[in-house]
Amino acid sequence: MSTTHASGIQVPQAPQQSHHTTRPGREGKVSWLLFSISFGVYVVLLVMMTLLKNRLSLGGLWNTEAHQFRSIDLELFNGFVDAPIWWGPWTNTFGNIALFIPFGFFLYTALRKLGHRFPFVETVLFAGLSSLIIEVLQWVFAVGYSDVDDLLCNSIGGMIGAVVAVCVPVKASKVISGIVMAGSLSVMAMMLYSSMAI
Repeated sequence: MSTTHASGIQVPQAPQQSHHTTRPGREGKVSWLLFSISFGVYVVLLVMMTLLKNRLSLGGLWNTEAHQFRSIDLELFNGFVDAPIWWGPWTNTFGNIALFIPFGFFLYTALRKLGHRFPFVETVLFAGLSSLIIEVLQWVFAVGYSDVDDLLCNSIGGMIGAVVAVCVPVKASKVISGIVMAGSLSVMAMMLYSSMAI
């Protein structure tokens, strides 16, 4: 659209903007908020299952009294040698892997959302660092076993979680976030109930 001045020169006018504008990114903000809440709920569960094992249990899966002292083990997989219960080392190994799969999934998704260049590498490294911090805190506060097996298995779990985040589409990521939050809340409730019932 243009107007003609008295001199005969046509001057183009900027197109009028519609007053009916939408709010861009509102749905994305809501999804990011729900994702952040899910991540936060999972982190609370992670703390409960690693740093509060001397107070909370999960249906008797571990003995809280056995985690009221400090111990450090720097030898890989020696728990499989003369294990008191044959399934104990297997539960510990795969449990530590499974525990950090959501960590890798959430962290990779967050780093990718924030535009990091190497989110996969950063996720694996940070998973290992977080596990190391947990093991150190367990030793400092005398919360059971500080084990190099846990460090390795947690790092593997974080890597698997990052792979899952790479492979699944965005819509599936939202569903997975919801499932993890619901599962985390359920496990937290069972831990609290089991500890109150003792």
